[in-house]
Amino acid sequence: MLNLGEVRPGDKIIFRESPHVVVAADHLKMGRGGAKLVTKLRNLLDGSVYDYTFAGNERLDEADISYKQTQYLYLEAGEAYFMTNDTFETVSLKLPENRVRFLKEGENVDLMMWKDQPIDVNLPKKVELKVVYTEPGFKGNTASSVLKPAKLETGAEINVPLFIKEGDVIQINTDTAEYTSRVSH
Repeated sequence: MLNLGEVRPGDKIIFRESPHVVVAADHLKMGRGGAKLVTKLRNLLDGSVYDYTFAGNERLDEADISYKQTQYLYLEAGEAYFMTNDTFETVSLKLPENRVRFLKEGENVDLMMWKDQPIDVNLPKKVELKVVYTEPGFKGNTASSVLKPAKLETGAEINVPLFIKEGDVIQINTDTAEYTSRVSH
């Protein structure tokens, strides 16, 4: 059980009988009234986002989330397939496209488990992917804020600076789906 004052972004709680992650939490102390906790919660089962205000001395149940090390295999018809690293069993999970677009086949990732069922994939904060197609930049065009589209080895498309060319390996923030840097190998 968590007191409202202990809730922080990233905490996993039970809300309306399903697991949620706290995306944002603002603690408010009213003058004479009790404290309030204004939150943004993301449902870990369906991805929906809620704004909810908890008041008074409510207590929240922590979600019993565990992680299982797996290897990403492939995506077929919206189902992502993973192989557990300990038992080599294949597990499938229906995930939205934005949750798998930065996963490379063969990459190790943690599956989030709730009640012994896979519910989500724990994406790394940053991934390194190869650019397979982008238009060439123009010599002399050095404006740093100008971006162009690029297709990555996983099929994802993001905007990159003009100096990025085909074959470059770049680092991407998986939370914002934005280019962060070019990786020198």
